[in-house]
Amino acid sequence: MIPKTFHLLVLLGLFSKTSCYFILIQEAKTWTEARSYCKQYHVDLATIQSDEDRSKIQEVAAAGNFQSRAWMGLYDGLFDWRWSYQDQNLAYSNWASGEDTTSRTQRMCGLIRNTRDWHAVSCEEQKPFFCYQGNSIAGKFNFNHNSLSWRDAQRYCSSRYKDLAFISDSSDNNALVLQLKYVYDKYEAWIGLSKNLWLWSDQSKVIWLSVKWADGQPDNASGNEKCGFVHETGLIGDDVCSHTLPFFCTKRMKTQTVRFAVTSAGSLNESAVMEALEKQMNQILSDQQISGSSVTWRVQPDGQIFQQQRNTHEE
Repeated sequence: MIPKTFHLLVLLGLFSKTSCYFILIQEAKTWTEARSYCKQYHVDLATIQSDEDRSKIQEVAAAGNFQSRAWMGLYDGLFDWRWSYQDQNLAYSNWASGEDTTSRTQRMCGLIRNTRDWHAVSCEEQKPFFCYQGNSIAGKFNFNHNSLSWRDAQRYCSSRYKDLAFISDSSDNNALVLQLKYVYDKYEAWIGLSKNLWLWSDQSKVIWLSVKWADGQPDNASGNEKCGFVHETGLIGDDVCSHTLPFFCTKRMKTQTVRFAVTSAGSLNESAVMEALEKQMNQILSDQQISGSSVTWRVQPDGQIFQQQRNTHEE
């Protein structure tokens, strides 16, 4: 009998299935206790500042038949106005009469106008600015004509001088006004005042345009509402941190790596193999009611998804 020779094409591959996002804990705790729990068993209290985040909160709440409010990771980090230079308190101030410096819906920053008064505006506005260079031959302050956001101006001043302008008394204030009115003919400029207000517990950057407050929130109704909660709708508000509420955690990411081999006596379409395996894995996870997951294929050292091996067999 003449031996028959054929080739087996073996595709070896790896893919990872990663699950993440939010989990609802319906045991009531204070904000601090809730955060400690989340950090111990998951990642942190939930950060919610996108439509996708709000949609996930709605899904998790619906799955748990939850129709109330729960703690999440927003907290009142620094309500007082402070100088960026050495994080100093205000020993001297010159706010305009009737100026609202207590807004709690966004991070606010301070500017000086040629009327000598200080005003509180959104830190994202583009303004010229004064840098603080201390007691130098060139004077205490350096004016920059470029219009930048407060944060970008602060970075610029910190890298080239000491910081944004730090005003310790009326003499400093008058010196800035003199430059605005008579030297540079400008109306207003950033100084080093800011109020952080709300921060995320996991240290994510607060994207104010994407943060959605519930109607009438934040209201600081009791005068001491420094922690954030979220409704089942995904909209947020403020409450007293010592109150006890259920809470949302960001789930620890769980990754399962699967190794597989596909054998064929003929050629295989790698894209078709990947699609079939993803479909099968998604069906398994769906049957197990596991949501919020994604497939990531492992790229081999040679830059390919699959490693091909040809084995020759004889009969």
